[in-house]
Amino acid sequence: MRNKTSLCREWRFAKGAENFDPAKPISGAAAETVTVPHCWNAADGACGGEYYRGTGIYQTAIRVPQDAGACHFLEFEGASSVCRVYLNGTLLGEHRGGYSTFRFEITGLCTPGGEDLLTVVVDNSPSQDVEPATGDFTVFGGLYRPVWLISTPAAHFDLLYHGTAGVLLTPTLAENGQGLLKIDPHTAGAENARMSCEIIDPAGKTVAAVTDVRPEPLTLEVEHPTLWNGREHPALYTFAAHLTDGGQTDEVRMTFGFRSFHVDPDSGFSLNGTAMPLHGVARHQDREGCGYAVSEADLAEDMAILRELGANTVRLSHYQHAQYFYDLCDREGLVVWAEIPMLAMDPANKAQFANACDQLTELILQNQHHPSICFWGLQNEIAVEGESLAMYSEMEELQALAKRLDPTRLTTSANLYCVKDNSPLNQITDVVAYNIYYGWYYGEVEEYGEFFDRFHAENPDVCLGVSEYGVDANPAFHSDTPKRKDYSEEYQCAFHEAAYSAMAKRPFVWGTYVWNLFDFGSALRDEGGTKGKNCKGLVSYDRKTRKDAFYYYKAQWSDEPFVHLNGRRYRDRAAEEITVRVYSNAKEVALTVNGEAFQTKSGDKVFVFEHVPLKMGENTVTAAAGEVTDTVIWNRTEQPNPAYTYVDPNPGYNVKNWFTLGQSEEDLFPADRYSLMDTMGDLLANPQTAELIRQACPALWDDPRLLGAKSFTLFKLVNRLSGSFPEDTVKELNRKLGEIAKPAAQ
Repeated sequence: MRNKTSLCREWRFAKGAENFDPAKPISGAAAETVTVPHCWNAADGACGGEYYRGTGIYQTAIRVPQDAGACHFLEFEGASSVCRVYLNGTLLGEHRGGYSTFRFEITGLCTPGGEDLLTVVVDNSPSQDVEPATGDFTVFGGLYRPVWLISTPAAHFDLLYHGTAGVLLTPTLAENGQGLLKIDPHTAGAENARMSCEIIDPAGKTVAAVTDVRPEPLTLEVEHPTLWNGREHPALYTFAAHLTDGGQTDEVRMTFGFRSFHVDPDSGFSLNGTAMPLHGVARHQDREGCGYAVSEADLAEDMAILRELGANTVRLSHYQHAQYFYDLCDREGLVVWAEIPMLAMDPANKAQFANACDQLTELILQNQHHPSICFWGLQNEIAVEGESLAMYSEMEELQALAKRLDPTRLTTSANLYCVKDNSPLNQITDVVAYNIYYGWYYGEVEEYGEFFDRFHAENPDVCLGVSEYGVDANPAFHSDTPKRKDYSEEYQCAFHEAAYSAMAKRPFVWGTYVWNLFDFGSALRDEGGTKGKNCKGLVSYDRKTRKDAFYYYKAQWSDEPFVHLNGRRYRDRAAEEITVRVYSNAKEVALTVNGEAFQTKSGDKVFVFEHVPLKMGENTVTAAAGEVTDTVIWNRTEQPNPAYTYVDPNPGYNVKNWFTLGQSEEDLFPADRYSLMDTMGDLLANPQTAELIRQACPALWDDPRLLGAKSFTLFKLVNRLSGSFPEDTVKELNRKLGEIAKPAAQ
């Protein structure tokens, strides 16, 4: 039988590869002992500024069991981003891509019963031919998922087939409701082997089986299958396959589910024929203190928070996530959007596109048995530097590849807001979604509804979703009059209340994904009093703080009775009377102040109590909804606490001071000419504007982190380094940029 041994023990580790010989043990003061999974950016990857992007060397001694005729493999569940593996100094191969499972065979190279030196070189250096080539998130480095030694009989299911288990499963439902499971085995050394397969239902009963057949594609039928029905009833079947030759047997087991789903441009998503509006969150895999090297306990905690929130879908962005987390989504009934790290597309870079195809192939083949996955994401914001016919052509190729590998699921894209409604990018994948940030980066939050209605009217046959929306919030900041860019919890709540209500009332919006469930590492960022993190999460990076907006969505989605008083971290209050906001999924909430009943209100998710009196000193306020309560202590003070107000330590340039008589914003930043308000991607794509930036802003030009932020406006980037650029220099740069017409205006 197949034997799997963990190699997640102590390894020797060192950064850098200078004068390195993979056949010799690493040593020296720079080497340390670590346990795999391991991430070398656990400390510097989310603290702001530069973080180590380079090479790390891992070494350990392995002992392969002495088993005549056995085959032996090394399995890596994930190594970021390029990985080369050596055994006793011999190169086994290289894997290019930081998020999928890959294996190398060591049969004939190892010493069964003896000891072999395993050396793994991992490199997370910036690369233009390994995705992600860019992105607003930290690309952590390391051997960050488990490593295994696998031994199989000579005849076995092929472990080298794109990192899969060697058997591909495609469950479908026939028109009469019968369950069909297409089984596609891939084998090695199995010329004379025979295969047996069985399907076990959720109750543990064998409901279909075949024995003693050639290991070739076949289909098994299941009468009246129990359907995987989301959170309501995530029924899972078990598939088992045995490959036998000469008395030795290799076995593969995996779970799957039967279900049908559909997306309609008018009525949205349906599961098993029943309408089910998809409302959830996006998730990155990193967390404080460990970067990418999260444990199964960490993943289980993330799922518990998702379950508490009550979401019915999750976008696992922007890359392939751990198999264990997809398994959890299967068990919990969450509909999954799974995607590859295609965040930039240079049609002239054929190696980059080939790598995207490889990563898409691995994502689909390794995960197509998961019933939770309904969408394959092919790209995120690739139009940040503009669109082209070549881009459309390559997207068509990705679409064709996805449908060839798995015709049973839908493909999707996450388009940047500047992608026009009539763009061909909205016609290539089966469904589309937009990353839109009205009320934060541009526009007003009230524009969400206008956007949806306009797009739907102009593209009645296109299924539209929202792949990202949100605002940064620092739990340290608070305001009675919240506004954009004050980074307060109160503005985050006001934003989500307005944005989500616009989405929820439009059934044609097939899915909505808050950006993000958790704060996550983004080394480039320094805003809102936080360095190195994107703080749009509903929950803090360490998972310990649920921001108030978390409970707004819990009220919308969860059936668990609860009541939540907002503003518990806004402890010091200078006002004699305050407005108290409560989130609850109850129909009625009662408020008590200092032991005295204040008011009872009926409502729907959001309860607002005005003119709540506070005495000097401590005040105990309790909200109650039936048997559940929540209590907050507020302290009335003589003066407001200045610590609650965000003060930008680098206010940068005051554009309003640039206005002179006869100059409006349209004059300073004309739509048909370049300006500081254009993205770095657009400006660098034009040789004239790129040269102006190089001459005026050498500190910006020499910083690869900032040049890589091509989705940011030039104004945003020079603002961050305002100490390096005199304001007059920036004003003059804007004037010179304004002399250059954009292509559409020429």
